[in-house]
Amino acid sequence: MTIIKILLELCAFSIFALSPLSASARTMQCHGKAEHWRDVAYSYGVMKKYKEQRNCIAWTAYQFSLPEELLYSMLYVERGPVNGKCRTNKNGTQDCGPAQINDVRLKELTEFNLTKDDIKSKPCHNIWAMGYLVRREIEKSDGHIWRGVGNYHYNYSSNQKIHNRYVRKVKASWKELNYKIKKYCERR
Repeated sequence: MTIIKILLELCAFSIFALSPLSASARTMQCHGKAEHWRDVAYSYGVMKKYKEQRNCIAWTAYQFSLPEELLYSMLYVERGPVNGKCRTNKNGTQDCGPAQINDVRLKELTEFNLTKDDIKSKPCHNIWAMGYLVRREIEKSDGHIWRGVGNYHYNYSSNQKIHNRYVRKVKASWKELNYKIKKYCERR
């Protein structure tokens, strides 16, 4: 599946025109103080804590040819801390940083010299790792974007129910982002 097909599939969930060459250059089409959708998205609720990382998210999306809205939506679902802490799972593994990178995935990141300390204490490194892992999962899934997104969280072949629930949460988060932006634009 080509990147254009992937982006067209994602476009069904976005009110923004997606362009693989300028995914982070889109501006809002409404008036007001906000010039870009991220000016609104990172100003409210749980995503406020990621406001300082919004440029990291935009760069990661650009670098891995992923829609920025997708990474935003995944962060919204993961809601990991930016304070250098990890959360311990029932199976003893740990999820670290904003994107909740599981420590079992650290082996996949060793070629980039990323350590567990980097993943938990450096939010931009964590977000970059998320982009890398998502892109890798999409490629391993023969370009099926939602299969790749779900595999970021839990492999489809291991547990389809957990995998599909995560995909539904990410899609719902993306729709909520679009709704917030639409409401912002309607008020202006």
